[in-house]
Amino acid sequence: MQASPAIAAVPAGAGEDAAIVIEDVDKHFGDVKALRGLSARIHYGRLTGLVGPDGAGKTTLMRILTGLLVPNAGHVTLAGYDVVKDNDAIHVASGYMPQRFGLYEDLSVMENMRLYAQLRGMDADRNADLFAELLDFTRLGPFTKRLAGKLSGGMKQKLGLACALMARPKVLLLDEPGVGVDPVSRQDLWRMVQALTDEGMAVVWSTAYLDEAERCESVLLLNQGQLLFDGPPQELTAQPPVSG
Repeated sequence: MQASPAIAAVPAGAGEDAAIVIEDVDKHFGDVKALRGLSARIHYGRLTGLVGPDGAGKTTLMRILTGLLVPNAGHVTLAGYDVVKDNDAIHVASGYMPQRFGLYEDLSVMENMRLYAQLRGMDADRNADLFAELLDFTRLGPFTKRLAGKLSGGMKQKLGLACALMARPKVLLLDEPGVGVDPVSRQDLWRMVQALTDEGMAVVWSTAYLDEAERCESVLLLNQGQLLFDGPPQELTAQPPVSG
């Protein structure tokens, strides 16, 4: 297996410690209750599937975990940091790839990476080794001069992943990364994620598809903002189907 980029130091005993702790979280938008009394733990060195139909609350939860949204009630920590009080630290400790990654289509692969590094406060000129490592890991090395707008859907996701890993996060949050990706590129994404969890990173893979959930080591099943299931995917098939 291809080596993954070096990640931030994961705490001792990471196999037992929770990377993310969610306690009684509520989030509403007006009269819409996006999350209701949600509690869960997500661990280092494990691929966790965040599963549910559209409108279940998956993206809302992802944005709370990254500090982009503030819960109306409850408490969340990521890598030991409070997602509300320690917002700057959260942005360093986590890498986030939203459903639609904000690539600049008129810039090349390398130009996008350099711009993203600068937005993270990194000196792009001093990170050539890191760029090379990420390009090798995502197999984008031969395409550094290609415009992002000319990339396939799968290659765009790989570029998004490279940018999400730029700050060597402890926790990686992927919001439906398999959507619109060809089967070969999807297999590449699974390969890369497995390499990252093998090194101790906590990875959350959001999806609406049970076949993707089955590839995760643990699953959180959401519907209408509530947690219906928390456990191994082998037990999820015994649960009644969730209607959208």
